[in-house]
Amino acid sequence: MRTVIYVILIFTMFINCTLKEEDKTSDQIVRTLVSDYASSSISAARESAGSGKNFRIGGNIAGLSGIMFLQNNAAEQAPFNISGRFYLPQSYPDGTNYVITVSSKPSNQTCTISNGFGRVSGGDVTNIIVNCITN
Repeated sequence: MRTVIYVILIFTMFINCTLKEEDKTSDQIVRTLVSDYASSSISAARESAGSGKNFRIGGNIAGLSGIMFLQNNAAEQAPFNISGRFYLPQSYPDGTNYVITVSSKPSNQTCTISNGFGRVSGGDVTNIIVNCITN
């Protein structure tokens, strides 16, 4: 009897979750997933930076209307889907060189980077500016 109740309960939860997701467009679902990924990545970077030896690399994104991937040193790649303050997921030791590039952008936008290269020097890098304009 318990098994039947559990199966009914799980089935009901599955239907409710499916119906809630059907109300969203596929773009909204992707944006939510990307946003959740970026938030969890930022939290992980902050935790690893707690030792005082590692620092975050970031800045500000303006005008973004879609999903964009930023890349550091042709290696680390992270998705972003909203304008505002950003940090890359990893933290870096003092003295690390960085080069930030746009590895993928919304098809209807052009995105440029200012202050996209330098060296981590005793603190978080916060002056990278990513400007996106609609074509």
